[in-house]
Amino acid sequence: MNNIKLFNVNGCIGHSAYETPEFTRLSDFIRHLDYLEIDRSLVWHVEARDVNPARGNRRLLKEIDEGGYGDRLMPAFVITPACYYEYGTLAFLKESMSSGRVRALRIIPDVSRFQIREIERILAELAAFEPLVLWDCPTFTSEFYVRDFEYLAGKFPAISFAITQKMWPGFGSVLDLMWRRPNIYVDTSWLHMRATIELLKDNFGAGRVLFGIGYKSHYGAAVAALAHAQIKPEAKELIAHGNIERLLKIKPLAEKLSAPSNLLKNKALWKSFRSGLPVNGVKIIDAHSHAGPSTRGWFIRENDYDDNLQALIRQMDRLGVHKLIICPALFGNAVMENRAAAEAMKKYPGRFSGYLVFNPFYGSEMTAELDNFFADNFFVGFKILPSYWKIPVTDPGYIPMWQYADKYNLPILIHTWDDSYNSPAMFRDIAGKYPGATFLLGHSGGGTRGRNEAEELALANPNVMLEFCGSFTTPKPFEDSLKAVGANRVVFGSDTGAHCEAWELGRFLSMPLPDDELIPALGTNMEHILAKSKRVVKK
Repeated sequence: MNNIKLFNVNGCIGHSAYETPEFTRLSDFIRHLDYLEIDRSLVWHVEARDVNPARGNRRLLKEIDEGGYGDRLMPAFVITPACYYEYGTLAFLKESMSSGRVRALRIIPDVSRFQIREIERILAELAAFEPLVLWDCPTFTSEFYVRDFEYLAGKFPAISFAITQKMWPGFGSVLDLMWRRPNIYVDTSWLHMRATIELLKDNFGAGRVLFGIGYKSHYGAAVAALAHAQIKPEAKELIAHGNIERLLKIKPLAEKLSAPSNLLKNKALWKSFRSGLPVNGVKIIDAHSHAGPSTRGWFIRENDYDDNLQALIRQMDRLGVHKLIICPALFGNAVMENRAAAEAMKKYPGRFSGYLVFNPFYGSEMTAELDNFFADNFFVGFKILPSYWKIPVTDPGYIPMWQYADKYNLPILIHTWDDSYNSPAMFRDIAGKYPGATFLLGHSGGGTRGRNEAEELALANPNVMLEFCGSFTTPKPFEDSLKAVGANRVVFGSDTGAHCEAWELGRFLSMPLPDDELIPALGTNMEHILAKSKRVVKK
């Protein structure tokens, strides 16, 4: 990957009305591109979304010209249905596109308050320019939007359409749209699901995938996912830059344009991982993972337990991961599934440990068997999923688990999110009551409010740790949280089995902190937690 030129489709600058700005100036964005070694990018201006498209689009052109960034940044104009009716806006769009300077358009219907089909009239006017139309697609999206997008792609076959910044919820709609319309593409920015680049390549060809980055706080996640994707080098080149250059009708670069960043001087682990090599010299324990066949909107191709485990081992070996701690029985019969998982994974000694999933719906059965489950040393702690089971953490059904973990100094991995079931704030009266247990806040609270609550809880309770995976759902930089609670209060997890371990590991390693500040969370902290556990003797 070191010599592959990268072209990002998701650049954005300006002061937003909806969140703290990430890049107020183009120079800030260029520094971010240099740090990630990205050469070129499409870019749009938030003023075009939040104030008025024509005003923001004009400002974008002005700032690119004034900064002298025309070789690295290509404008993507925001459009809404109102652009057709405003005085002079349609003429400005046609003029900009006929000059060849503007070749991409972006729609953000959730913020701009329109149904996607409503832009048909504008596209009819601009279809002759064969633009690329990018849809900023949220986590969940309306079925009306999906079918409108399908309709437009069928109505304008010469226009290319791309779905950008899409994570797993609703990803099935993306696959369906790509199957129905050959001129629909998807970008890689939020594709944190395991082997998704490979799935897209196998089903639609590498020519239908575009490289993109997400929040600034994602850093090198998408870069690492592409670097470690199990596809041929020529396919990586297409995704990295070839496809977008073809769609925009521009020439490939003769040489890389990104400038070396001083921030990379103390980032040997990231530089190696970015190149597609495994992490060496550091013992990585992935503290949050899953195994086995799955459903619930995920597209994981192995439907046999052992095939899935072998795929995970191959992935671990490629990335340099020593061990996964698996959450095995989240949605089935907790007693039966925990036993079956333990039996399946014992065939691979040293590579897997397990969290005993404690579902209060099976509370009496689970409590009676706790000593038997923990006596053989496969299970090293507990896992709970309150918001999925709809059982809040304050429910008394969890008390036997809290007590057992407290008695034997066991960790508890808890799905946390800023909701009414497992928000970190809900543990204020729980964590201190069970000081022998270690509370691992899975996803570090989820959104921004949850992250802030997670930091507050950890600072007030020495037995509370932040767990990394899934924390990408807020633009709040995770390095700020790591500094706030301390490097010894964070554990690395990827949610793999479902999530892409390379995506999450790349996001972690590429944070702009020296390697020595990141290494404790990769494995040392989890080893210390496990070392405190007392051996359970079967009664």
